[in-house]
Amino acid sequence: MPCSCEKPQPDYPESDHWGPVLWTILHALAQKGGKALFASSRDDERRQWILMLQTLPKMIPCAMCREHSQAWIQTHPIAVIKTMPYDELGPWLVNWVYDFHEVVNARVGKPSFDKALLGSTYNNVSVPGAIRILKPFIETAIRLSGITLMPWNSWVGYVVLLCSYYGL
Repeated sequence: MPCSCEKPQPDYPESDHWGPVLWTILHALAQKGGKALFASSRDDERRQWILMLQTLPKMIPCAMCREHSQAWIQTHPIAVIKTMPYDELGPWLVNWVYDFHEVVNARVGKPSFDKALLGSTYNNVSVPGAIRILKPFIETAIRLSGITLMPWNSWVGYVVLLCSYYGL
């Protein structure tokens, strides 16, 4: 029997597989932010955004990406979501996600995305459909890498609740 160091390494999902779908979900939700169907959902919407963004680094399959996302959240605090005027929530979320994505794009050598195209690109995205696309990549990473299932399940739960506030 060969030594374990000689065995082929697991085939982890590459960030090119799960990254674009994850960004699509974040941008699509940000486009809906601050537009809850019912005023009674506004405080819950704020809480779900905070929980979803706090959990994000814990469910990302790439260790380096997890570290970068955690650092972004620490330097661009999300707790302000709790207290900002509700009419500022949507634009703040759009800017926060866009700025985060732009920093990642610059780090990996991808071109900048025209901010003026955010609405036309992400307004009609099916977030539940995008979750279905993302799921097998994340679940494969969980099986192969030791990332725990709980953050992924929690993150999906927060996304599903946000979708319900927006009628998605």
